[in-house]
Amino acid sequence: MIKIRIAEEKDFDIKVLNFLKQYAEVEIASCSVADLPHILNSYDVFWFRLGYKIDQALIANCKRVKVIATPVTGINHIDELACNKKGIQIACLRGEYQFLKEVRATAEHTMALTFALMRLIGPAINDTIQGKWSRDEFRGNELYQKKVGIVGLGRLGEITASYFKAFGCEVYYYDIRDVNSEFAQKVFSLKEIADCDIVSIHVDYTPVTHHLINEDFFRQCNPRMCFINTSRGGVVNEKALLNSLSKNKIKGAALDVVENEFEFNSQNELVKFAAANSNLILTPHIGGNTYESFEKTEMFIAKKVLHMFNIAN
Repeated sequence: MIKIRIAEEKDFDIKVLNFLKQYAEVEIASCSVADLPHILNSYDVFWFRLGYKIDQALIANCKRVKVIATPVTGINHIDELACNKKGIQIACLRGEYQFLKEVRATAEHTMALTFALMRLIGPAINDTIQGKWSRDEFRGNELYQKKVGIVGLGRLGEITASYFKAFGCEVYYYDIRDVNSEFAQKVFSLKEIADCDIVSIHVDYTPVTHHLINEDFFRQCNPRMCFINTSRGGVVNEKALLNSLSKNKIKGAALDVVENEFEFNSQNELVKFAAANSNLILTPHIGGNTYESFEKTEMFIAKKVLHMFNIAN
C-alpha cells in the first residue's frame, strides 16, 4: 500500500481524506522545512498546497517519493525540471480546463479586490470603526461603463471577463495565443490594454511572462487605472508598480500575489507602501482559498494521484 503524507492539514476535506484511506496509508500533519528531506524519503506521495518550496536540492536527494501533489494551477513553487529528471510526477491542476470551469474562487476574488479598490472599502471600514462617519471622504467609482483590460484569456481570464461584462463594462483582452472570447474584444498589444480603467492579470508565470508588466507598461497607463493581480507575483515588476503608485501614474493596485512569497515579511517594500497609502491593497494569496474550491480540487487531485499509481478510483 502506498504511503501519502499530507503536510497542510487545516481544512483538508474529510471526505477526501476518507476516500484516500481506502487505497493508501495516509498521514496528515504539518511539518517544518527541516523535515522535508526525511519526508521525501519516507513517503510515496507528498501532498501540500503552497506552504513549501520544493527546489532542486531537495529533489536531488529524494530516494522514495514518486508523486508531489499540489491542488493548484501554478507550480512555480516546485522545481519541475528537477522532478522530471528524477522521474517524479507532479499532480496539479494545470491544464485541467474542463474541471476548472467549475472552480471560480480566484475570479470572484478578482472582483472583490476591484470593488475594494474602487469603493475605498478598507479605508472606509477602518475610519468607521474609529467612531467616525466621514461619508464624503470615501467617494469612489462605479464599474458600469468602465473600460476593462484582461491580460491572459485562459479559464480565469474568460470567467473574469464575463463578470465584468455583467456589470456593464466594456471589456478587452490581450493574449499572445489565438483565442476568442464570448465576453471581450481582442486587442493586439499591451499598449492598448494600458489605456483601460481597470486591468486584471490572468497569465501563468513562466520565463516568458516574468515581469511582463513592467516600467514600459506603467509608463503608458491611464492615470485612472486600477490594477489587479491574482495570478503570480513574478508577472509584475514590483519596483515599477510602486514607482507608478507613488507618482500617481495609476490610481491604485490590489495584489493577491507578490514575488518571493516565501520571503514575505513586514520589511517588504509593498507592505511599507500599503501601510502608509490607501491606493495599494494586499491579500495573502487567498484567491482560490474557499471551502468550495478546496473540496472540489482535493478530490480531483486525490483521484489523479491514485490513477498515477494505477489504483482503481
